[in-house]
Amino acid sequence: MALNAKVAAEFKKRGNDAFKTGNFVKAVNLYSKAEKSDPRDPVYPSNLSAALFEAGNYVACIDAVLRAYKLLKEQQEPADKSSLLIRLSSRLAKALLNSAQSDPETLTTLKKYEAEYQELKENAFSTPSSAASTSDLSRVWYDWESFELQLQDGPRNREACLRELSKLPPFMKPLDDGKEYYSIGHDPVIDLTAGFGSEMQGKPASSLNISKLSTARLSQLAFLFGGVGDGRHAFGTLAGLFKEYQQLSENRKAAFHAHLTFLDIHPTAIARDLSMLVLLNDLNNATKPLTRTEIKATLMYTFCGLAMPSYCYDILMNTAKSLCEKLTEHPPALPPWLHVEAKSIPAILRALDYWINTEKSTSRVLAREGDYNLDEELEAFTASGGAGFRSEVKTLYDDQRKQIEKMFRELPDDKLLELPWMPHGVTVSQARTIIESNMDELVRSMQQLHATGKVPTHERAWYKVAKVFLPPAELRSRHPGFDTVWEKLVAGGDFSPSEARKIATHVTNQWKANITLYDAMYNDPKYHPDGDGYRTSSGDAFEAVNFIEDFVNGNKPRKNGITNTVDTLAWDIFNAFFDKIAKAIEGLGDHLTIELLVGGLAEELAKMRTKADVTRPAAFPRKFTRMWLSNVPDYTHGPMNMALYVVPNLQDLPEAGASCNCLLNTGSWENDDSYFYNYTYLLIKDVPRYLGCQVINPQAVMDVLVLGSLPLPRPRSELASRDELTNWLTRVLFSTFLPGKPRLPPQSVRLPHNIVAFFELLMHLSRVGFPVHWLSDFLARVLSGSMVSDIAPYSGFLPIPLSEMHRRVPSRRVRTDPWLVEFENIIATGYHAIPFPIAYALPEGFSREPEDIRVWEVRTTPTQPFAIMWGFFSNNGSPYEPTARLLFYRPSQTTPAEVIKGLHSVFEGATSHAPGSFFILTAQDVMQYDKRIRFRLSRRRVEKMKEEKWAMLAYRQDTGLQAIKPVPVDRWLLVEEY
Repeated sequence: MALNAKVAAEFKKRGNDAFKTGNFVKAVNLYSKAEKSDPRDPVYPSNLSAALFEAGNYVACIDAVLRAYKLLKEQQEPADKSSLLIRLSSRLAKALLNSAQSDPETLTTLKKYEAEYQELKENAFSTPSSAASTSDLSRVWYDWESFELQLQDGPRNREACLRELSKLPPFMKPLDDGKEYYSIGHDPVIDLTAGFGSEMQGKPASSLNISKLSTARLSQLAFLFGGVGDGRHAFGTLAGLFKEYQQLSENRKAAFHAHLTFLDIHPTAIARDLSMLVLLNDLNNATKPLTRTEIKATLMYTFCGLAMPSYCYDILMNTAKSLCEKLTEHPPALPPWLHVEAKSIPAILRALDYWINTEKSTSRVLAREGDYNLDEELEAFTASGGAGFRSEVKTLYDDQRKQIEKMFRELPDDKLLELPWMPHGVTVSQARTIIESNMDELVRSMQQLHATGKVPTHERAWYKVAKVFLPPAELRSRHPGFDTVWEKLVAGGDFSPSEARKIATHVTNQWKANITLYDAMYNDPKYHPDGDGYRTSSGDAFEAVNFIEDFVNGNKPRKNGITNTVDTLAWDIFNAFFDKIAKAIEGLGDHLTIELLVGGLAEELAKMRTKADVTRPAAFPRKFTRMWLSNVPDYTHGPMNMALYVVPNLQDLPEAGASCNCLLNTGSWENDDSYFYNYTYLLIKDVPRYLGCQVINPQAVMDVLVLGSLPLPRPRSELASRDELTNWLTRVLFSTFLPGKPRLPPQSVRLPHNIVAFFELLMHLSRVGFPVHWLSDFLARVLSGSMVSDIAPYSGFLPIPLSEMHRRVPSRRVRTDPWLVEFENIIATGYHAIPFPIAYALPEGFSREPEDIRVWEVRTTPTQPFAIMWGFFSNNGSPYEPTARLLFYRPSQTTPAEVIKGLHSVFEGATSHAPGSFFILTAQDVMQYDKRIRFRLSRRRVEKMKEEKWAMLAYRQDTGLQAIKPVPVDRWLLVEEY
């Protein structure tokens, strides 16, 4: 036995060393060996229980505590029995609380220990000890017993709190609630059944392999597109689904069902997609060839035309009017495969009504169409980049120019004279003079060919004059002069100025502007002083045509990248495309559901996850096989937001994934690690260790970012250590309090996450598998009102440089009290659903009742008119930057200017603003700075604020601009319907 005791002591010593370094998994292993070596000593299971607790294995900790207690009872009054008994009792109460709060389903397991832990508790309290020990012991057991009482109505309260938490806005808002409307996309068409989009840039395909899915999985195929924009990727996936469906056996076809969710924050985008879907349904119902041609022409011009023939416009308007009628029926009178989510209908109706009752001048629309210039596009693309990025792209571009120039200059004489555009009969010397005189234009055309993979068609020459795509041949007789000019172009000739004027006059007088490219903001004098705004189009009008052509041809490169012929029309391509999509809809029949939903991506997915999506049919999917997010993450905090709000809504499939691209600020990134670090404060390799998801493809900057799920919780050995987690959370929190400064477009990098999103991060980390008491302890430090740290928030211009990961400052005490009221709002709202203990750390007076958090509204008076505040973005920044915050303050103790200007100093504890004299809210329910603002506060807190005569105002956290005049507390209105 002495030998065993010696071995056990050695295991314990090594276990202590591992414990001190934070390697709790290793400590558990060594303490377990110590207990097995000497099973009669209570110290070893006690040590083991401590390591198990720190590792987050609370049920095993409880078991080890009770084993130690049993051995302790059998011993004859050891010297440290009282001390050990109190430690075991305290650890037991903490383990019970953390176990039950992190996973209420463990309660059944815990019940079997009830008699034993009650005995241990009573014996510990009857043991002589210091007053401090008794007080601490009383507190931890009180916390557990209070939680036990709370659990009596646990499931109902927990679910209700989760639903309410999902409704809290996770983003800071712009001061103005106007939404930018992006009508025509800029991506190659993606078929999510074939991959995530990266294969189009030469990457290996990531096929869904539908033919190999189980029958159960076949019936649960679900795809989400958010923001869906012009719907091209949803249409592409529809075609891919039908192709896969056709290859299934009859039995598997019977099991097959696909659900596609079209999601966009802008109702006009959803109204536009809905109109195209209804037109596709009409196409399937049409039998006359001419009618089918007219419908497909309408689809083409709606999809990417600036203007359309009047007969297409009439079809589009009839569709809009019909939808207005059908959407007001209960339920809406739509095709059986098409569903519009109920709460989205009012906003869609407003968009349709705007189109029906608004006309834009065709001449003014076409006058805003600029000629595509590859040099200007390159300049715009690199403008937002760092010096390294700009230099690299410019070098590639210049090298390409030199190679093309060299190719032309070194052409053999016979090849030179054979160039198709070289005038007949010229000498070699004359030909070389022609080359040199037109070198810039020749190089530009060749670079365009290289960029698009297409030889410019005759229709490009047509488009320069007409600014519209040529109608199909069957309809061209309705357009005087079109056939004549087109035949001349095809024959290699040119047309006269008078013919060009005739075409332009006909288009101006007889064609209608594509009104679906506009929303009501274009007619709002606030945004367009004349009340009749027009969009400017400067990109390549044939970009969408080229992408659709690639898709129709299976994204297979052709020899020399040449289209079918130089006579190929946009119509030829869209005719084939919309035929393909219509056949997919018809062929899938009742095996298909398409859902249209207006809302923010993160917000709607959060509601689905907590079953707060009460206006969606209960049978609709809440988890998705694959998602395409476009470049929405550019606006919503990048991969951090994806990990918290998107990846949890993926199905548990190895093929599942969520993908996006980066378009808003592509040139701002040195590499993909700099992209990830800016949004997450993590390198790519560390994302699974902290956020619990896999990075399937990290190439966000120049390709496609793809994130996938991992089984949760993760093994403790695969996660960050406690010190690593604490340091990372501190950095994320401080940057949420005081974010860096955004630049103007096209260098705009947005970090809109607010404290709601930070709290969701804590909730998420509990699901990832981090011990919940780590999260409790961290939040308790925050809620104390101050923290000691050597980490400082980044205060420079975004993006956050990689060098920040190593930056430290002398350790000092910083203040967190200005942001604690927002934590009260969140904690009280979700009190019964928070998966880690927090009651013990709540400041005095903090609300714990969800019903106490109410929505308040203030009517506002702006400090400056909109035009002055946002004029040319001036020094005040883009109006669309999500930087709005609310300042609440006591006028008798401070002024807004002092607080806003000195907020960094307040955080650092360098100014004398007393705690309780002001606070900040980073989340608002409604933010329209020149009309009204809605926010959440405890009703009891507001009553006290009335006694103390508080006031509030809205400001921009990046510039310090005060947007509204102060609103005293007696003018805050309680919003009863919330």
